[in-house]
Amino acid sequence: MTIIAETQREEKESILHLKTSPIHIKGILSATDLSESATRALKVAARLAKHLHSRLHVLHAIAPQVYVPGGAGLTPLLHEVDIKEAKAALHKYVVKVPEVRVLKHEELIVCEPPTDAIASAVETKGIDLVVMGSHGRGGLGKLLLGSNAEAAIRRLHCPILVVGPHCRANHGSLKSLVLATELPTGTLRATQYAMGIVQAFGCNATLVHVLTAIDRNADSIEAEKSEAMKQLRQLVPAEPELARRVRCEVAVGNRAEQIVDTARECRAGLIVMGVREHQIFADHAPWATLSEVIRTARCPVLAVSPHLV
Repeated sequence: MTIIAETQREEKESILHLKTSPIHIKGILSATDLSESATRALKVAARLAKHLHSRLHVLHAIAPQVYVPGGAGLTPLLHEVDIKEAKAALHKYVVKVPEVRVLKHEELIVCEPPTDAIASAVETKGIDLVVMGSHGRGGLGKLLLGSNAEAAIRRLHCPILVVGPHCRANHGSLKSLVLATELPTGTLRATQYAMGIVQAFGCNATLVHVLTAIDRNADSIEAEKSEAMKQLRQLVPAEPELARRVRCEVAVGNRAEQIVDTARECRAGLIVMGVREHQIFADHAPWATLSEVIRTARCPVLAVSPHLV
C-alpha cells in the first residue's frame, strides 16, 4: 500500500498544469444593427465594461450607397445626410438601454459592410473583445449562426462573445462558467481566457470534454474517459485558490447537447469554446458544434481563436 501511495503521489506531482494570467480587456466593441438580439448583446457588453473597467464602443454599420450607371450616384451631401441620420438613430437607440445610458461610451457610425467595419474598429480602437447578437438564422449552410457573427469569428483574432437567441434577458453577476474543451491541446488559449475570467469574477468553472459514442464499446469509452479526465486536470492551474474553483467532467454523447446540458446544470452564465480555423474549413463538425451551442444555449458563448497564446 505504501508503494501504491508513493506512486500515486509521484504521478500527481509529475502532472504539468497549464499556467494562466489575468485577462486585460481594455476595449469592448458592441456591434449592433439596432435589433432586439443586438440589444441583448449590448446590455451584456455594458455590464462587462462596467465590471472590467473597459472602454465601451457601440458600432453601427450602414450599407454604403451603390452607384447606378446613368443615375445620380452618391453625392457628398447625400452621404453626409445618411451619416447624420444614422448617428441620430444610434443615439436614440442607445439612450433607451439603461445599462449603456449611465456608462461612458463611444458611438460609432461606419459606412461599410458590417464585418469590414468591425475589423477596422478592432484595429483602430484597440479592441480586445467583440460582443455581438445572433438571431439564429443564416450562416454556413444550415448551421443557423447569424452571418455577421460567423464572419467575425472566422476573420478576427480577438475573442468574440455571441449572445444567442435564447439567452436570458436578465443576467446577474457571473457565478459559473463552462469551458468546452477539445483535447489534447485544442483549446489552450480558450482555457487561459476562461481561467482569467474565473480570477476576474471570482466565479466557478466546469471543464467539460465530450466523447462521442459512435463505434466505441463500453471498455473503450471508459478508457478514453479516464485519459480525458487526466488531460483535463492538466488544464487546471496549479494555484490552489484558483484550482478549488474548477471541476472537470467528461461526458459522452452529442457534443453540442452535452455542452448546453452541462451549462444548464451548472447554471452557467457563460460558455467558453475554442475555435480552430483549420478544423472549421476542413471539417464542418467543430463549426456545427459551436453554431448549435450558440443557437440553443441560455447564456452567451465566448469563441476564442488560438492566436497570440
